[in-house]
Amino acid sequence: MNRICYLISFSPLVFSAFIWKWHGAHFAFWKTSVEEKIEVPIVDGMPELGTQTQIIWEDRFVSGIETPLIGLVVTILLFLFFYIRSKRCTPI
Repeated sequence: MNRICYLISFSPLVFSAFIWKWHGAHFAFWKTSVEEKIEVPIVDGMPELGTQTQIIWEDRFVSGIETPLIGLVVTILLFLFFYIRSKRCTPI
């Protein structure tokens, strides 16, 4: 197998690991919305009377552990495809 086949077969793993790391490397499943918690005073201007937590949901995709696992499976399949193809095409 030549170097181009190695680059093609390992590129899904590298790309998916980069995306996963860029989104925060969460060891959880994919998320389609992210929460943001903000402490808001019950009475405006008087935080000493107490605060309450306001949750704001933002629609945003965050990749989970499935992303590098899918990249690994695609990498293995491409590597096997190129390996079998190179072995079948060589004369005995």
